[in-house]
Amino acid sequence: MFLKNNDPAHTGFQFLEDLSTAYWYSQVLFTALELELFGFMDKGINSVKDLAAAAGCKDDGLARVLKAMQRMGLVISRKGGVYNSQAASYFLVPGKKDYMGDFFLYRKYMRPQWEKLTQKISGKKKKQGSDLSYKERNLLYVASMDTLVIQKAGEIAGLLKSEDIKGPILDIGGGAGSLIRAIQASTGKPNAVLFDIPEVIEAAKKIYPDETDWKGITLLGGDFRTHEFKTEFGLICLSNFLHAYGSGEAKELLQKSISLLKTNGILLIHDYFPDRKGSVPQKGALYDLNMMLNTFNGVCHDSKIIIGWLREAGLKTFAADDLSTDTAVILARQKGSLAVPRNVMQEYAAELGLDEMIPILPKDVVTAAWAREKCRFGCQRFGQGLQCPPHGMDHKKTRRLLNEYRSAFLVRGAPPGKNFHQALRSLEKKAFLDGYHKAFVFCAGPCLVCPKCPEDSLCRYPHLARPSMEGSGIDVYTTASNVGISLKPVKEKGQYVTYIGLLLMA
Repeated sequence: MFLKNNDPAHTGFQFLEDLSTAYWYSQVLFTALELELFGFMDKGINSVKDLAAAAGCKDDGLARVLKAMQRMGLVISRKGGVYNSQAASYFLVPGKKDYMGDFFLYRKYMRPQWEKLTQKISGKKKKQGSDLSYKERNLLYVASMDTLVIQKAGEIAGLLKSEDIKGPILDIGGGAGSLIRAIQASTGKPNAVLFDIPEVIEAAKKIYPDETDWKGITLLGGDFRTHEFKTEFGLICLSNFLHAYGSGEAKELLQKSISLLKTNGILLIHDYFPDRKGSVPQKGALYDLNMMLNTFNGVCHDSKIIIGWLREAGLKTFAADDLSTDTAVILARQKGSLAVPRNVMQEYAAELGLDEMIPILPKDVVTAAWAREKCRFGCQRFGQGLQCPPHGMDHKKTRRLLNEYRSAFLVRGAPPGKNFHQALRSLEKKAFLDGYHKAFVFCAGPCLVCPKCPEDSLCRYPHLARPSMEGSGIDVYTTASNVGISLKPVKEKGQYVTYIGLLLMA
């Protein structure tokens, strides 16, 4: 994770932000150990409902913890169930010979002493309590959040640079105004309304007392749930706003926001989305737990859920973009297109449950004669599969095929293999329907459409079958390494398997 990227040449803040929330990661591990979740899963208790009953937890809260565990690589999700990851199965299941859970919990018991590190080296006593008033605490909160917004505002505003925004801008929950200022500068649109609760508006004026900081910005205090607006807007921003509310209320507030849009207006939603991976794939799910712990009913909603709400409300054009930090942006509008660069195929791959889809040049797909020989002299199923050696394409034919393409993707997924095969075919179909008439996929390992191939060597389902990468002479290990995917051989039965597929596009 982030500690593997401790380059002293870092210029961004994200590495430091990840350090400041490192205890979030460890607490999820400690909670899972204390609830004995790994032991229950090892016994075959794998649905959220059954796990909650076994651990004595609420279904909803445990589901959110399990989502964070999945993002952290502690569990995997498959066919509606949750299962131990390879490392968890080895080291976190009580009773197994390599069980280390008690050792890791010992780390937790040491944590209170670490909280005394400042006093230990300074000799100063820890300050007891706080004498700050609510107004003073609120000012500190708004100011601290503004420092974060400042770091992200330029990148968010840049997504709107090529958009033709008709009408004023509304920033709901806009805090001290750094996002709306960046958007004004990027779009050249001077007229904006910043809406927030009155005490935040008051704090914003103290943080930015210079009138020039509010040029073109009207400050409006109130409760968005009840406030009646008399104007429609060309752009409405909801930045870190929806996660303060549960699903029902968040959907209602989103619908109200949409009702304030002009016909050709744009809605911008910036937030932590648990289902987006981005540069810090754990953060959305962890921030969701943060909301569960520190708000009344706050939830970080999946981006696909929010896009579903947008569709219900009549919006037809969408684009989602992961920022270079730990959040993402959804743009939506009812009519017209969006200028934001988007990779529809990668978004669709995420919807299919695939782990990763990485662009690769076809020339960087490595072919070699030895790959098919490894099948011949190493696979128990040699000669039994019609998409594998000695059938199918040899490495020379595969190379000629690759040379006819200019763009491709390597696709990473997980068992079961039949589901992975179906997902790859779904990607191929979508690419074809989107205008990539040459779209073609290579799958991982033997074809799994049928339990076994017919003895007469005539494939019964050629429209469903696809060739194997390895069986077509592709060096999968080197090819994956070319795009940063590290593959290791499975040494023991039951170890986690990574599947790699190849989608040729154009």
